[in-house]
Amino acid sequence: IAPSVIATIVSMTAAAVEGVAGMSSVSHPPGRGVGRTNTGTAPGVTLQIRNGTISADLYIIAQPDANLRLMGQALQLKVREALDQMVGIPADQVNVYIEDVTE
Repeated sequence: IAPSVIATIVSMTAAAVEGVAGMSSVSHPPGRGVGRTNTGTAPGVTLQIRNGTISADLYIIAQPDANLRLMGQALQLKVREALDQMVGIPADQVNVYIEDVTE
């Protein structure tokens, strides 16, 4: 499966989590250094596949009434479950960056 397809799955999964108003633009895109192969991007997501695991960075816009800690934990859980069930590749890291809160 192409990394960009996996990134799209992650983006769609994250957007459906309660408290998420939307996906932000990626504020810290991954560098093109040594070992940066198998990278994928989608709205609000960058990820890397390395040694049979996925490391994903999610850039989120939160709803104003969202409990940010609980939302972040739910995002990590839902993304890990989606990757395991749909792709069969475990997530090594799911990093959540809350870029903004809607008004």
